[in-house]
Amino acid sequence: MKTSKLLSTTILVSAAALIAAAPASAAKLKIGGYMEQWIGTAGDGDAAPHNNFDIQNDSEIYFKFKEKLSNGLTVGGAFELEAGTGQTTKYDESSLYVSGSFGKIEIGNNDGAGAVASVKVVGPVGHVKSDRSAWVSMTTAPNDFDIDLGSGDAQQIKYTSPKVNGLQLAVSFKPDSSDGSGMKSRDAASGTDFHDTVAGSITYSGNFGGTKVKLGLGATNNEENSVTQDGYSVGLSLAQGPFAFTFGYAQEEFSSTNEQTFQGAGLIYSLDKVNKISVGYTLGKKKTGTASTEREENITTIGYSRSLGKGVSLQASAFNVDTNHGSGATNVNENGVVGGFRVDF
Repeated sequence: MKTSKLLSTTILVSAAALIAAAPASAAKLKIGGYMEQWIGTAGDGDAAPHNNFDIQNDSEIYFKFKEKLSNGLTVGGAFELEAGTGQTTKYDESSLYVSGSFGKIEIGNNDGAGAVASVKVVGPVGHVKSDRSAWVSMTTAPNDFDIDLGSGDAQQIKYTSPKVNGLQLAVSFKPDSSDGSGMKSRDAASGTDFHDTVAGSITYSGNFGGTKVKLGLGATNNEENSVTQDGYSVGLSLAQGPFAFTFGYAQEEFSSTNEQTFQGAGLIYSLDKVNKISVGYTLGKKKTGTASTEREENITTIGYSRSLGKGVSLQASAFNVDTNHGSGATNVNENGVVGGFRVDF
């Protein structure tokens, strides 16, 4: 523990020293991030014995740099460092981009262009890649909109066009799971063999009668062990006055007998400038060939957030997790309450 703290302190002090010593011609570097600290209680789920009261943490540090060149182009990038002690992956995204009147070209580890959907709520327990299983022990179903078909944040090249009349196009390509020296088409960690992952999306944003509208359609295609895989996503967001509504649907087809779907909606209402409440619901399903192995999960949340100023917020969630699995897993129907603080810096 002391070694870990000393290493973290050394990294931050070294980064600060580099910034101070950087020549005036160096690209501008910004350090930021967040820290979340939650306490809560929830049902046992499918584990026994289980401690119903728990403490959870999530934190991240990001480094972003950007510089506008004399020729009008902008060069920038970012990398993210997971700061939680329980994180096994220390850096999850790292990329470099060049942008101009032609749009934006990005190279590095990041999400593919096909992910356009989201379900937004306030509070510590969300829906997309929800951490509800941190409070309730359970066999889970899908709960994300990435539609990356297993490619994750592998190295990619991505192009995003300028907006024209509210329309914007994006396309990305990941040749394989290579993420270091040399080339490799096999992911040693998972045993998969994805390659030639192509993703694209089209989004529209506009304002109609005071309502801000954003609609996105995304798709991903991948080859794995000579099998063609496909993913699709749809995202919609509406905002008017104190209301903000989001809806999303995603589907991944890994084979004729392996399919995942995830859909849901969230509604946020701003009570005033500092207080927000929300409700959200999502349904995730995973089919692996027969009815006896299908998995289904429902997540319902009620959230609250109060801004305390200067990036500090007090947040809380009440949630329910209800599963309907086949014979391969134990079903749960559990409730939980979680609260704590988030600090953005």
